[in-house]
Amino acid sequence: MPGKVKIYTLSTCSHCKAAKKFLNENQIVFDATDVDLLQGADREAMLNEVIQYNPQRSFPTIIIGNQVIIGFKEAAIREALGIK
Repeated sequence: MPGKVKIYTLSTCSHCKAAKKFLNENQIVFDATDVDLLQGADREAMLNEVIQYNPQRSFPTIIIGNQVIIGFKEAAIREALGIK
């Protein structure tokens, strides 16, 4: 296993939904945060976290171990997870 999987998403983002669906279908345990559903200081803190990985603040931002994947790029996600 490649390590912890974290995904930063927006609740309204179709690419984010597709990425979560893909992870679920492949039985990958992941930690997901819908940044747009947070408010105030929590949202600010989470956006600052996203910026560390992805200065453009685009979604989904997926962290797999020490790899950062921006957007729903199935091939890159599969490779990072070591699944065919």
